[in-house]
Amino acid sequence: MKTLPRIFRAAALSAAIGLALSATALAESVKVTFVDTNDIYEMDAVKGRGGFPKLATAIKQERAANPNTIVVNAGDLLSPSLLSGIDQGEHMIVFTNMIGTDVMAPGNHEFDFGKDVAAKRIAESKFPWIAANVTQADGTPFAGMEGTMIKEIDGVKIGFIGLAEETTPELSSSGDLKFAPAYETAVAKAKELKEAGVDFTVAINHNIRATGQQLVDGGVVDLVLNGHNHDLWLFYNGRAAAMESQSDAAQIAVVDINFDVQEKDGKRTVRWTPTFRVHDSATLEPDAEVAAKVAEYKKMLDEELSVVLGSTTVELDSRKASVRSMETAMGDLVADGMRKAVGADIAITNGGGIRGDKIYEAGAKLTRKDILQELPFGNKTLMLALSGAKVKEALENGVSQIDKGAGRFPQVSGLTFTVDTSKPVGERVSDIMVNGAALDPAATYKVATNDFMARGGDGYTALRDGKLLVNAESAKLMANDVMVYIRELGEIKAQDGARITLK
Repeated sequence: MKTLPRIFRAAALSAAIGLALSATALAESVKVTFVDTNDIYEMDAVKGRGGFPKLATAIKQERAANPNTIVVNAGDLLSPSLLSGIDQGEHMIVFTNMIGTDVMAPGNHEFDFGKDVAAKRIAESKFPWIAANVTQADGTPFAGMEGTMIKEIDGVKIGFIGLAEETTPELSSSGDLKFAPAYETAVAKAKELKEAGVDFTVAINHNIRATGQQLVDGGVVDLVLNGHNHDLWLFYNGRAAAMESQSDAAQIAVVDINFDVQEKDGKRTVRWTPTFRVHDSATLEPDAEVAAKVAEYKKMLDEELSVVLGSTTVELDSRKASVRSMETAMGDLVADGMRKAVGADIAITNGGGIRGDKIYEAGAKLTRKDILQELPFGNKTLMLALSGAKVKEALENGVSQIDKGAGRFPQVSGLTFTVDTSKPVGERVSDIMVNGAALDPAATYKVATNDFMARGGDGYTALRDGKLLVNAESAKLMANDVMVYIRELGEIKAQDGARITLK
């Protein structure tokens, strides 16, 4: 039997291979790494964890391991922090630019200083912001912020949907901006992205955990990168995945998405699997360049703390014995600032949270440092919907240990009441008036308080029954609220009449 010449055998083999390739799939593997950052308020580490220098190190490690790394910020960046109360979040944009952020969706705190400041911060960013559920009053995009973004990596098309906190108008100062429901918006935008040929859909979602879970359970998107809830979350149900980093980059969530791309008979399929990892920032060395920038801002903060906010025409008493046993002008000032900040009917704060232990004589100038010394705990101003009956219960708790000098003594705004210490505990408070009208036990009042008391601290268990209107995740720092209030007043004057009358 004669064999074919070598050239014909090679041609035949080549043809056979070509036929085989046309009949089987052409496969390709692509790995894309996603780093989720969210709810960063501290620029530097606290107790060895978090902050931008350590976050920068984690990102550099990820990019060195895989150039196809996408760094996402899932919102809450511009506020609250001590320095943001001074520069309205400008330094946070500097850091977010430095670490190489690729895309961001806004959180509710992005609007704490109003929509104009938010637009300014967006313009300073070297990365795009996206929010599909945010528009101006006329329906046009806000500050050039698109709703979605498509990024192609090694032939894989990845679509991003930005979802801002849908209750931002209630939590922040967003003006006339409109915030549509996040879930319904995501459903519509995911459909559009699929029609545009996207292989993998990501929601950057700054909303309550239940919304992120709903997006996963409903199969609306493939991956949810979440913010707003502050704690670590990793989830995969075999069809969709989700994750959220701990706030302040203390625990940094990362996921590798391993894509398997196949083409057969003109049909393209993309399958994927996730591999989660978490960076414990306590184990990371801070990036030198970012740490140097942090040091610059800390020096600036020290200088800014000496800035005068206003002056007082009355004596302000923050001595421990005073704020824990009686109404004081300092207590009035703090409570007034809290009430004004959230638009509450009344405010109740514990005298024990006022720690300056000094007297400011009439004519004294008040600086930022003074207020931070008075309110050193980093508490936030929350607002509750609380019944009149629970308001009275809270006040009764506040005056229950006057004789012991307990820190629970209430400093208040928007209400007056009488205390008779000769009566039994629980029956000491009477004649409660709210903005000139008698307290209605059945009515609901908007009550400003601090996050410590809202959790039941200092015996204020009555406050735990209130409905949160401004919660800890959405709140501003008490100290900043009071500083803003003093700056607006310019001059602190005597109040009209007593708020707390002691018998």
